[in-house]
Amino acid sequence: MALTLNGRAVPSELRIPVTEGDVRIFTLEQGVLRLSRGGRFTLYFRYYHQLVRRGDRPRTTPVMSDSESGTYRVNKTQLIFTPIKKKGSRARSSIAATIEGNKIKATYVLQDATIRQPITLELRRDASFW
Repeated sequence: MALTLNGRAVPSELRIPVTEGDVRIFTLEQGVLRLSRGGRFTLYFRYYHQLVRRGDRPRTTPVMSDSESGTYRVNKTQLIFTPIKKKGSRARSSIAATIEGNKIKATYVLQDATIRQPITLELRRDASFW
């Protein structure tokens, strides 16, 4: 599936202000969602992440990857993703997404102790992955 982050094609950068003028920079390079017939999903991301202190410049960082898996259910034009709790972390809440033709669109809040940032991901079917 092709991916956009907040309406911009990937790779796409997201700058999130944090305390005292510092900024977190996330650069999403790739995202792939796989839905299986058994109601299971796997979401894979490749990204860059760094905390840039006030007055410093961003630097080159190594690419990182992460995946999320769990179950999903379909209700008409809505998908509900329920991630599996990862060992050592808090349980994640379900994420609702809408289905519009060949697109899946999800809006949720990226949140940790200091960040609350709304994110919209739009995935489009990409036949080159299949």
